[in-house]
Amino acid sequence: MKKLFGLLLCSVFMLAGCNEAKAEKKEAPAPQPAAAAPAPAPAPEAPKAQITNIDWAKALEMQQAGGVLIDVRTPGEVAEGTAPGSINIPLQEAEQRLAEFPKDKDLLIFCRSGKRSMAVSNFLIQNGYERVFNVVGGFLAFPKQ
Repeated sequence: MKKLFGLLLCSVFMLAGCNEAKAEKKEAPAPQPAAAAPAPAPAPEAPKAQITNIDWAKALEMQQAGGVLIDVRTPGEVAEGTAPGSINIPLQEAEQRLAEFPKDKDLLIFCRSGKRSMAVSNFLIQNGYERVFNVVGGFLAFPKQ
């Protein structure tokens, strides 16, 4: 009988303790989230600039209007001939010389045949330049005078 009474008493204490813990949980108000303003819709990402392919006639016309011809061939290749008034920034140096590419002018990029100029043009677009033009055919297509 004493064992039964002791067991019953322990059960009562355990139940009382569980109810008290539940009551504490109910009494403590849950923190209320601050009134959140609706999150603004994400701004649509501005479309990236695209490279425009142009021929030499258009490139020379744009150069006359203030565009900058940039020859991305090696200095050795440039020594054999280049477009008058062009600036030489070799493909291998484009990253280190990024500041030399003006952002406020049309950039008329050319190389020997068009592959390196396309690589530099893509690099410039990825770095925020918007007025990038690839001269199709490269210096091989330059009009002979």
